Amino acid sequence: LLRRKGFRIRPMSEPGKISDRRVFFAASVVLALILAFAGYRALRRSAGLLLGDFFYPYLALPGIATDRVPRQSLLLLSRTELAAKTESLIQENRRLEAENRQLQTLAAENRELRELALLPSAPRWRYHTAQVLLRDPLFWREKFTISIAPDSGIRPGAVVIAPGNDGTPSLVGIISRTGKRNAEVETIFSGNLRLSVAFPGGGNGFLDGIERQATPGTVPVGYIPVNRMAAPGDTAVTTGFAAGIPSGLKVGRLTTLDEVDPNFSSSEHVSGLLTPDVDLDNLHFVLVAMPESAEEGGE
Repeated sequence: LLRRKGFRIRPMSEPGKISDRRVFFAASVVLALILAFAGYRALRRSAGLLLGDFFYPYLALPGIATDRVPRQSLLLLSRTELAAKTESLIQENRRLEAENRQLQTLAAENRELRELALLPSAPRWRYHTAQVLLRDPLFWREKFTISIAPDSGIRPGAVVIAPGNDGTPSLVGIISRTGKRNAEVETIFSGNLRLSVAFPGGGNGFLDGIERQATPGTVPVGYIPVNRMAAPGDTAVTTGFAAGIPSGLKVGRLTTLDEVDPNFSSSEHVSGLLTPDVDLDNLHFVLVAMPESAEEGGE
């Protein structure tokens, strides 16, 4: 009757087919998101340094502008002020030169004593200055990009240091990937960095060696022996067990530590939190240390 009056009757879809289509559509969307995320991570890892080399002149513009400001400010000084600043710099250079000669004398005496005692010679290091070029807001403390010279010889695994709170060289992280003009640094906040540290009482530990939630600004440290338990406030330094990282390099200060009584507990290790000595939030320049033997081998 409805057909005779001009109405069109569409066949009713089966409920099972509609639900199958919805499931297929939802699965397709989820699969597309997973592929897009995986492709983004792969593209970011492979092309990050390449694009960094390509855009290096643009990334270096803030540093160039920052350096130009003090240079232009020098033109505003009078001759008397320039002469006073020059004399101050000359005196500072003379002091540093005298201290450097004293350190060279001590290093030469140390090498002679090692030869007389039939001890292996201590590794020698070369240092390269680098400027922080780029930081990822999502991984602000975990990683950042620095500028390097094309002929610097810096390779992955090189140690990155900076002055700490008291001015002594402290560990920042290691070089994870290098390009022609830039390199990526994995800091001690990164979960990819496993590093052994030593405490004054003879105990050792491992940075990020445990699954423990760190408070902002701290790094988990674990596997500290109970019988050689450290104490909050102790300074952690590098052990030198990791290749390319010198021993005795300051890492940070132990903030908190688990309280365990060895008489009533079977735990062999304790864990705690470490506060790095370097303020990574306000880091602009770093030093990259390379062993001379490794650098010569790379050349």
